[in-house]
This record gives sequence, C-alpha cells and structure tokens, in this order.
Amino acid sequence: MKILYELSWLWETLGIALLAAAVCMACGALICKAVKKKLSKKLLAVIGAAAFVGAILAVILIAQTPMPL
Repeated sequence: MKILYELSWLWETLGIALLAAAVCMACGALICKAVKKKLSKKLLAVIGAAAFVGAILAVILIAQTPMPL
C-alpha cells in the first residue's frame, strides 16, 4: 500500500498531461472546423504529443517552485 501512495504523484501527473493533450487536440479540431480545413490524423497526433510533453514539463517546473509562506 505504501508504494501506491508514493507513486500517486505519477498518476496525478499523467492524468493532468492526458487531460491537457485532450483539450489541445479538441481545440485544434475546433479551430480547423471553424476555418473549414481538413485536419489530418498525423497533425492531430503531433498536437497531442506536443501538448502531453508540454504538460509534463509544466508540472515538473511547477513542482520545483517553492511555495510562499
């Protein structure tokens, strides 16, 4: 049980990153729909991967910032 508690930060980080990737992919699809252009699956995958990596980096940077007292 202790190992699950110690790894809870990992699951939380993955959840945040997946949620950010999904939001970015949905926004990209809506933008392309508004402009009336076809969005390829390859571009959608690139957007999702970039958003996932960006969210992971953002969580790591935020975790390193000390909280004010």
